[in-house]
Amino acid sequence: MKNKQHTLAYIKRQAKKLKKESSISHTEALEIISKLCGYSNWMHCYRSLNQQKTDEVKIVDESVELSFTNWLKRHSNRNSPLGDLAQDTIRDKTWPSYNSLNDYRFYLSARNASYAAVEALGRAWKSYRAYLRRKKVPNLNKRTTKKPAPKNYDQRKIVYVRDAAPVQLGKRTVEKFVPGDKAWISWDGQKAIPVTVTEVNDRHYSLKIERPIKKAGSSHFLYLDEVRSTPELACMNYVTF
Repeated sequence: MKNKQHTLAYIKRQAKKLKKESSISHTEALEIISKLCGYSNWMHCYRSLNQQKTDEVKIVDESVELSFTNWLKRHSNRNSPLGDLAQDTIRDKTWPSYNSLNDYRFYLSARNASYAAVEALGRAWKSYRAYLRRKKVPNLNKRTTKKPAPKNYDQRKIVYVRDAAPVQLGKRTVEKFVPGDKAWISWDGQKAIPVTVTEVNDRHYSLKIERPIKKAGSSHFLYLDEVRSTPELACMNYVTF
């Protein structure tokens, strides 16, 4: 089976059926059905389909919405998988304009695109939808309302690293952290930001931003190879979209 048109409801029905037929636990059944549908495990399946449901929510104000293709072209100068994908769309004279991630995935599949390209597309779509959501948040009272700084904030400061040589995606390794550990991330390969790990799974670290103070406490989740123990390593393994 492939994860082409499946929904969470479908996955759960199939798991319930398998549980009765095989006399296994519901959790085991969910894991098996998720893998048969093309996901690495049940959690991956749940997060993917739940995100897809959010991604396909209609944005009401069409007049100010930037299309995915135009948003993507803005990143054509980036030295990352996102930049590579943007350059590919510019060169592709038949690149379509769709409203859903699945349609773009089917397009890449029909053109025999690489797995890395499909992964880059998924990340780009997620970033694009986050961009649209930020644009929809009203800025009322922006001047009068300030987020109070946490009282017991992390004492580490942002570190700027010069001439950090980026590590290729295929050669990156993973450093192990547990919830509560102090770590570093970098969005651009030049500036290292202190973070605290809050949650760990087999693919991601959930973390809390510590600096700058005005953003302290905000949460993100990143791939395991993007969270590092030193500012230098963070800049060498900076976050890719």
